[in-house]
Amino acid sequence: MNTAMSQKLASYGQWTYRGAWALEIVAAIIGLATGVALSYRGFVANEAADSMDLVLASAPFFMIAIAELTKIPIATLLFGASWFWKPVILAFLLVLAGITFETVLLGLERASTMREMQYANFANQTKALQQESENLKAAAESLRNTDDEANARSDLEQLSGLADTERDKLRARITDVDQELQAATTLSPAAARAKEDLEEKQAVLSALVERRDREIKDAVEQFERQRDSYVDRIKSARETDDLASVQRNEDGLNKLTNPRLKKEAEFAPKLAEVEPAVAAARAEYERLRKDSPAMTPQDKQRLEARRNDLEKLYDGTAADWDRKLDEARTALAAAQEAATRKSETLANNQQRQDAIAAELSRLETERLPLARNDQIRRLAARWYGVKPEDVTDAQAGTVSTIWFASLAFIAAIAGPITAMVALALQRIGAQADVQRESKLSRLLRRMLLRWRWRRVRKVTVQVPVDREVERRIEVPVEVEKVVKEILYVPVLTDDPEALRRALDRELPPEVVDLVKVSARGKTTA
Repeated sequence: MNTAMSQKLASYGQWTYRGAWALEIVAAIIGLATGVALSYRGFVANEAADSMDLVLASAPFFMIAIAELTKIPIATLLFGASWFWKPVILAFLLVLAGITFETVLLGLERASTMREMQYANFANQTKALQQESENLKAAAESLRNTDDEANARSDLEQLSGLADTERDKLRARITDVDQELQAATTLSPAAARAKEDLEEKQAVLSALVERRDREIKDAVEQFERQRDSYVDRIKSARETDDLASVQRNEDGLNKLTNPRLKKEAEFAPKLAEVEPAVAAARAEYERLRKDSPAMTPQDKQRLEARRNDLEKLYDGTAADWDRKLDEARTALAAAQEAATRKSETLANNQQRQDAIAAELSRLETERLPLARNDQIRRLAARWYGVKPEDVTDAQAGTVSTIWFASLAFIAAIAGPITAMVALALQRIGAQADVQRESKLSRLLRRMLLRWRWRRVRKVTVQVPVDREVERRIEVPVEVEKVVKEILYVPVLTDDPEALRRALDRELPPEVVDLVKVSARGKTTA
């Protein structure tokens, strides 16, 4: 390294070291200002506090700011200390870095909270307007689906029918008593039983007739609704020139039949059974009543008292029903008046819904740029794969925590790291041009050469290869063995030499070599 470069690195190191000090001083001032501002805010909010409370509340922040300035000396000590003390010094440095970490993190969270409050204000207004719009829609739907006038009219008609029925029953009982008084006879026990039997059968007949009329009414109303539905569909189809739908609906309309005759025919057999029984019971009662004994003064007095009681009961019952009918008429009048105001209420409801829709549109127009310009929501949208305006508060909170913590950590260690970089630059610049090779460089060079030698040396590697190999295998084979045997063949001859010559001439050469001739006995000349 030349001298000029060494001087440059030394100069860079000095300026970098000064920058590290400036960074820590600014961080300490910001932390002190933040603490004093928080203390002053609490002092203003508390009316009972005095200036001494403000000083005591701000003093710890002043001490923390002074302690924060010790990070640069500790980082310098960490750079030059031995490896034995480095872990201890590093632990102290990280503890002091936590001061800056907390200050930066709280400041970022406060700024994020202010932005989230603005965004939450839009969200709360939107939610409130949406809830109001839903309530208005439900109220409008309830008004459209509820016909209070028809219900009140139906209740009035039902009460009127019940009142007439009750009054008729009481009037019939009074009429019976009058008939007994006019007949001047007292009903015998048999006549009384016949009367009760007649009343029971008349009640059965009345219930059956009432049931028939009710079912006929329901069936006819359903028939009329179906007929009106077909008529409306035919009208709509003709307006759109849909001839197929017109034909289909007309066929359905023609198939509809009025169920009145069917219901009357259904109840006719039952009425035919009950009506003769009622007529027979009435005839029996009239016969027994005529045969009853003459009325005594005591019986007449008892009947007159009974008639008076029935008259009082009739008057009280009639008064009660009149009161109920008056209430029903009042409810009908109120329902009719409400019906006249229903259109006005629906119009006001619709006008308010339109205003809410316009307000929601305005809020959405203001919310979208706010969400898309928010860096936290943009990061959360990219991380979770949604739009920035669709990011939930929980998702934004998670991303903001991670992001703010990382920024605060970088800000906390920026000063010490800058100081150590400056010291490293100064050390490099102060080193001599010719340096003794260090142990580390020798170790690295040895490892590099060893790695290179392993790459270039030839190594015998056995690789399995498929090939055909012819192998000779000795297998024991049975071979016919020729065994030579000596056979002695006696031949009688007087001249052995002549015999040998004859054998040599007659036998093959290979056999001749094997033949041995020997003579025994005496030879004759």
